[in-house]
Amino acid sequence: MWRELITAVWLTVMSVCDIKRKRVPILLLCAGAVLAGVVLVYRGIGGEADVPGICKALLPGVVLLILAKATEKAGCADGIILIVLGLVEGYQSCLYICLGGLISAALISGTLLMLRKVKRNTKIPFVPFLAVGWVIALCERRGVW
Repeated sequence: MWRELITAVWLTVMSVCDIKRKRVPILLLCAGAVLAGVVLVYRGIGGEADVPGICKALLPGVVLLILAKATEKAGCADGIILIVLGLVEGYQSCLYICLGGLISAALISGTLLMLRKVKRNTKIPFVPFLAVGWVIALCERRGVW
C-alpha cells in the first residue's frame, strides 16, 4: 500500500511539472530512482527479487530511451520514468503502463488533432499518460477488471 501511495504522489508531481514546464526536475527523477532502489532492497530481503525479472522490467524503459535518443520525438526523462516504474512494479505491470500510456496518448492526441487544437508537430507531455497507464496496471493487478 505504501509503495502505491508514494508512486501515485511521485507520478502526480512529475505529471504536473511535465504539463506546466514541458520538463521534469532531475531531483524528482533521482527521488524515483531512490524509491526503486528501496523497493528492490526490500524485495531482495524478502527473496522476491530475481535478476532475470529485473532485467525484463528494464526493457520497456530502455527501448523508450533508445527511441528518444534516435528520433528526438520523446524525452529521455520519459524513458527514465518508465525504467523506475518497471523496477518498482515489475515486468508485466511495466508493459501495462507503457501500453496504457501509449494508447491513451494516441486517443487524446487524435482527438485534439481532429478538434484542431494542436498541430501535427505539437509536442505533448507523456508523463501524464504514463500515470494513466500506471492506474490501468494498478487496476489490473487489483482485479478491478
